[in-house]
Amino acid sequence: MGLERIGIRQLSILVIHFMLGTSILIAPSNLAHVARQDGWMAACIGIGFVIGSVWLYARLARRYPSMTFTMMIEHVLGKWVGKIISFMLFTYLFLLTSFLVRVAGNFITTQMMPETPIESIHFILIITIVIAVCYGIETIARASEILFLPVTALLVLLLVFLMPEIHFANLMPVLERGPKPVALSSFYMFTIHEVAVFLMIYPYVSKPNKIRSAMVTGVVVGGAAIIFTTLLCLLVMGPNLTERNIFASYSLAKKITVAHFLRIDAVMAIIWLVALFFKSTITFYGAVLSLSQTLQLPRYRVLAMPLGFLLLWLSIIVYSNIVEFLNFTPGVWSLYSCCYVIILPLLLLIVGRIRFGKFQQAVPPPSGPQQQKQANNEQAG
Repeated sequence: MGLERIGIRQLSILVIHFMLGTSILIAPSNLAHVARQDGWMAACIGIGFVIGSVWLYARLARRYPSMTFTMMIEHVLGKWVGKIISFMLFTYLFLLTSFLVRVAGNFITTQMMPETPIESIHFILIITIVIAVCYGIETIARASEILFLPVTALLVLLLVFLMPEIHFANLMPVLERGPKPVALSSFYMFTIHEVAVFLMIYPYVSKPNKIRSAMVTGVVVGGAAIIFTTLLCLLVMGPNLTERNIFASYSLAKKITVAHFLRIDAVMAIIWLVALFFKSTITFYGAVLSLSQTLQLPRYRVLAMPLGFLLLWLSIIVYSNIVEFLNFTPGVWSLYSCCYVIILPLLLLIVGRIRFGKFQQAVPPPSGPQQQKQANNEQAG
């Protein structure tokens, strides 16, 4: 199998779609719940933390340019400990994918198609995700590039149409509850942007020396869209309505009236579902690739369909309703996610520095799972 390659611009666009994902749908409500009218400030701080984490991942990519996240873990921590943690990484990515699919199902069945069984929505979405993963990361990146312009154009239209509805008094008073709610919300904002999954994709980027700049560009653009959406929800609806509407940005789009026959909210929903699809696809791709490398399988695609059926089952039972998910995310998921987006990469840097010294010998990018395994063995030797 030849090596799949994605360009720097494609990497940035993938990150933008990944950043939007669920955040543009549910983040405004959660931020307003904790920080009230200061939710936009928490969003700014949280995105700043995400940008800082990109520097950490770029350091790992420079030390181990031909390795995915899973391969770094086994290389640095040893075979057996590494395989245990690699399997834990797979479970994290797989569980994250099930959350994303369930959020999409809840959104469609509660806001757009209430009489449609959620199982059918999940089945259609998961089949699409499995097909995309089987085509490979290069195809996924090209598809995201094609759909990027419509997403951007419609987000701009959202701002233009809602300008008359803006009330700056909704942002007052500033820091009414003090800095603590803003700090807690920013931490939540940081942990739901699991850009560490892109460590599974780094070896396939055509220009490794520009990975950090591409990632930062994607995080800044995607983060700006989230901050702008959160700020717009607060300015138009106020903190009370923003908090009460779980899908606050969709409720925001319902306020737009262009003509009696044109539903802007439906168009916006499609855009958000596109972003959610790409985030789900990237996390599922990372999960499938991680498990295949942990098990040392020659082809990751053989796991896509079996894991897809398992994902269909898990996405139904992962939580009872969207309210349970929103209560679970800030308190439990944020701490659990922090183990993989910050603690594990830091551990790899520290242990790698102790075991291998300041510099790590670079090896050429692998051309497939078997070549990745060979490169890993050569580097370990």
